Amino acid sequence: MLFVTILGGLTPVAAQTPSTGPWPAEVVGWQKPKPGEHPRLLFRIADLPDLKKRAETTEGQAILRRLRYLLDGKNGDTLLPPGQPEQSVGRFTIGHAAGYGLLYQLTGDKKYADLGLQSFDRMLQGEADRDSRYSFTNANGELRAGSSWAIAGLGYDLCYNGWSEADRQRVAKSFLNVKNGQGFNLEKVVRKPKYRPSKNHTGGILCGAAAAAALAGDPGAEDAKIWEEWLPDAYRNTMGMLTEGFGDHGWYAESQGPSHVSSDTGFQVWLKAAKVACGKDFITPRPNAQYVALRWVMEIVPQEGRPQYPLRMAAGPSYGTHEFTRGGDWSHGGQFSQGFGIVEDRYKPAMLWVYQNFVEPAEHKLTAKDAWINEKGFLPPGEKSFDAMGSPWKAVVAFVNWPIGAEPRNPAGIIPQAMEDRIHGYYCFRNQWKDANDIVVTALLGYGPKDAYKPKFGPIVVWGLGQRYEFGSLTATKPATFTTHANGSGVIAAEEKHLAVDFSGASGVPLLLVSIGVGEGKSDGVAQFTKQMVGGQSLSIMTLTKGTHPVAKVEGDKLVIGGQTITFDGKGIVFAKR
Repeated sequence: MLFVTILGGLTPVAAQTPSTGPWPAEVVGWQKPKPGEHPRLLFRIADLPDLKKRAETTEGQAILRRLRYLLDGKNGDTLLPPGQPEQSVGRFTIGHAAGYGLLYQLTGDKKYADLGLQSFDRMLQGEADRDSRYSFTNANGELRAGSSWAIAGLGYDLCYNGWSEADRQRVAKSFLNVKNGQGFNLEKVVRKPKYRPSKNHTGGILCGAAAAAALAGDPGAEDAKIWEEWLPDAYRNTMGMLTEGFGDHGWYAESQGPSHVSSDTGFQVWLKAAKVACGKDFITPRPNAQYVALRWVMEIVPQEGRPQYPLRMAAGPSYGTHEFTRGGDWSHGGQFSQGFGIVEDRYKPAMLWVYQNFVEPAEHKLTAKDAWINEKGFLPPGEKSFDAMGSPWKAVVAFVNWPIGAEPRNPAGIIPQAMEDRIHGYYCFRNQWKDANDIVVTALLGYGPKDAYKPKFGPIVVWGLGQRYEFGSLTATKPATFTTHANGSGVIAAEEKHLAVDFSGASGVPLLLVSIGVGEGKSDGVAQFTKQMVGGQSLSIMTLTKGTHPVAKVEGDKLVIGGQTITFDGKGIVFAKR
């Protein structure tokens, strides 16, 4: 399982190209876990030799040190007693059992399985996570219950072989017998989540399927029809999550902020477990699952010394701001440590580059929301988090998923620089991955699945050269025509409205944006907005530069800006030089 860097033949996949073939795909060579066969969720017993080799690498050792530190503030050999301050290193969490379980798998030392069992007993006795909304016995709603059971299931899976048969069955039965005070149980969250996929809670509910996959067929759970009935329902729910909640290229129905609740609280763990434990590959046949992680590669820009992104959201501030926050034990955390597990190897160098260049450099100077990570000693000076800021379970997935041995590569040429989420009508154009001056342009047309929180659709959002703009309105009732170029340029033709983005530099500026029927913003020196009549069409023009803005000239039925020529052919805006 050491990462093999794939450097040759990287051809960007056209964002608008539909995929074909079965989805989910059946994993070739997959063998159904036998009753009592563990581990099975993130890896199988045959993978252990390679995992132990990972543990010998410099990065693997660093991640395991991180895990041990998060378990007890020392070397991970103890379980701190109840009553620790809420924001203190080693304070009990649902993820402790998984942390001890990974150490047991790698060392074979039964003391870690015993510590995992002690963790379970405390959960069964009602002790909640550091975030008290998460609990094995009395979580706050289906969202927190599904997530709690998923990560507890990971602990069960990793500790299982170190327990007595009686303890194995006792813990297995506890998953089946626990009934939240609000009247739901594990079967309910797996088979019939409370909300539709477009509601941000849903990913954190249905990820309880990871616990079901851990239990399936085991002594103590053999009477539950998990393989026959529960998991087929979970697969259907997962398809809904990837086609009604998330789209085909990462947009979420309630926008980016609420999406962290669906993606970060166990859904990505379940996507990997579905492949490893159940033989169902939701990841490789379509871009949908992979862009739950890859969307951050497209959107993150390092501004004000921290990773930020062009947020479109009408939800409250509890769902986040334009800051890419990472300190959450559950949502708003572990986006990369989990995400590396749901993308193909060819994309991992690009993800790693963004993490190391835009995300990791800011982790010792986090936002006010995440400041407790720094202030309470969760990340000692000079240490790296490996995207496991507070909870041990994030360090577990980091160890399994991290692309150890990979060389980070600038994303240009690895993923398309112009992206369309056709399910939701979301578009993202990017000129480069370099620094705070990177330019990102986004549009959201407004059709597609919706729920309680409706994202801000219509305005064109431009982040570039350290500035931010929001203007006009580009909406449609159905998918647009979308054409792209390798440099991130592209054209949207949405019914009677059109938007063209030019990063070629032929106009003499880093960004030339031309639109019809969209509207304009206000000029400020860096951005200049003008209008021209060309061939009977009113064209709105935006140029972005810290230098001199070129003068737009009309030559017959053409608009000339610098060395770029623009026409409208009746169907869309056309650039002569791209």
